[in-house]
Amino acid sequence: MRRRSVCRVLPGLDRRDLLKLGGAAALAMLAPPWLKALASAGLAPGADRVLVLADPRYSDSLVLARGLESRGATLLPLASDLSGLWFDAIEPRLKAKVRALAGLTLQSDLFVLERLAESSGAVTRYVGCHDWRYRTGSAHRLSGSVGLDEIARALRSGEGHWAEVLGGALISAAGAGEPDGGRQELSMELHHAAASDSPRFLVSWLMTWSVQASSVAANAPSVAPLAKRRARPSVHPLATVWR
Repeated sequence: MRRRSVCRVLPGLDRRDLLKLGGAAALAMLAPPWLKALASAGLAPGADRVLVLADPRYSDSLVLARGLESRGATLLPLASDLSGLWFDAIEPRLKAKVRALAGLTLQSDLFVLERLAESSGAVTRYVGCHDWRYRTGSAHRLSGSVGLDEIARALRSGEGHWAEVLGGALISAAGAGEPDGGRQELSMELHHAAASDSPRFLVSWLMTWSVQASSVAANAPSVAPLAKRRARPSVHPLATVWR
């Protein structure tokens, strides 16, 4: 019998100095040779208005982020000081017509980022839970108001390079659903093996802003002093998976 299990929140490592280096410089130092050789697949529609976060501890996160960067997205390294990352690197870019923020991260990082983004009008349009715990393959639970079928097709066809194809599918799928449309869910089990550095549970996600929300966020007074303490990680409502 299959039963639900709540994901465990894993502690973050101190990556403060990576943010100071900037996305390309930090990840060039940490990326393995095969990742540095990742070929560009061309600019995806709207990708130039996307920010993508990469956790340099995990190769799957790096692959997804570098894949989106090759399509025109702006890459930022994930830092343990998420409030600093938000107020210093993400929020100012909302003035430059950024419309989306994506990543493949720990669930606890997504939870904190959602709390920081609440006042900016951000909408989390997609969350995918990718689970290798207690199994030889992988379980994937997708939820959102984007085109989940397209994401599912990418995952099914992406054995061995699932994170790379997932990044491209995210941007394309965002245009296949409406921000205010109904949320759907889709679950599947695949034979994707976990990377050697995998924490065995990751979440892919996509936040978006409307033009109006970006304008409000750009003109809103900063509340950075209130967010200096990192919010206590908690369990995301979508982070329950079958096992």
